[in-house]
Amino acid sequence: MARARNRPALVAHGGAGSAGPGAERAERRRAMMAAMRLGARILRASGSALEAVVATVAALEDHPLFNAGYGSLLNSQGNVEMDASVMFAEPVALPAALRPASRGKRSGHTDHSNGSDYSVSAGAVAAVSRVRNPIVLARAVMEHSPHILMAGAGAESFARKAGIRLVRPEEMVTERARERWRARKQQSEMLEAERAARAAMGHGTVGAAAVDVHGGIAAATSTGGVPGKLFGRVGDSALIGAGTFAHGFGAASATGQGEAIILTALCREAVLALADGSPRPVAREAILEMIDATGAEAGVILVDRRGRIGYGHNAASMQVARYDRAGGLRHLWLKPIATGRRP
Repeated sequence: MARARNRPALVAHGGAGSAGPGAERAERRRAMMAAMRLGARILRASGSALEAVVATVAALEDHPLFNAGYGSLLNSQGNVEMDASVMFAEPVALPAALRPASRGKRSGHTDHSNGSDYSVSAGAVAAVSRVRNPIVLARAVMEHSPHILMAGAGAESFARKAGIRLVRPEEMVTERARERWRARKQQSEMLEAERAARAAMGHGTVGAAAVDVHGGIAAATSTGGVPGKLFGRVGDSALIGAGTFAHGFGAASATGQGEAIILTALCREAVLALADGSPRPVAREAILEMIDATGAEAGVILVDRRGRIGYGHNAASMQVARYDRAGGLRHLWLKPIATGRRP
């Protein structure tokens, strides 16, 4: 019988921000559930958490209503620049036949704190414009290079060598994203542009976190970035410990105002707090601490090694979906956490 910590679970988010147009909500829910079914099917078949989070995020990247992959919003020059990262914490004792494809590097560190040895590995890409699924490229960096983070043209050159098809940059631009960019360019006041950026955040970063029956724990995050961002800006979704983190305790993915997530190392702090807490209160406390430090808006999803799930945010809205054996597949539009703190 599998140990309690090896109960499979998966949680994903579709961004924290404004609620977005009501006409799009039903389609966004359908897209989230379709992506979750892919990931849950992998876990039900005793597949790895890594496979599950990559499949889930890649499906969301393919949908035009999410700010990642094909749906990415445009930077100040009217172009797509995407960031993504993935991290995997794997029990050292896992039989070789059950492991994902061999990786070109490992951290060399193990986690003994929960009675098991874990080895962690990660991959990330930043400011890429010619890859349909940046999360797939981030995984390739993890598995087939000695590096963790690659950016821009170098990352795209690596994609070609790794057998990942490149597309023309214009193929990644949806008419929906182009219309929003044109509207922003017509605004003459900086304050109005800032308000528009906040409104667009409701269709934000996507991410997933999972634990599998073998004890593997993984997280993945992908984004098109802040709408109207300066050319070359890189956000939290490309940074291990900020937008993505996995460890022997659990895994996390974040969404929201990237600079605040980076400054507070949101995902790393939340995952390490799982050593002494459960995901729901840990997620809430992580968001409250981020508010105290920055006053910004963000959301985080968590899964711990026992398959327990948590999430929290302080934006107007956040969309999540979850899977575990007890509750099956579920979709939720989350309300923001109450920001009053304990005396």
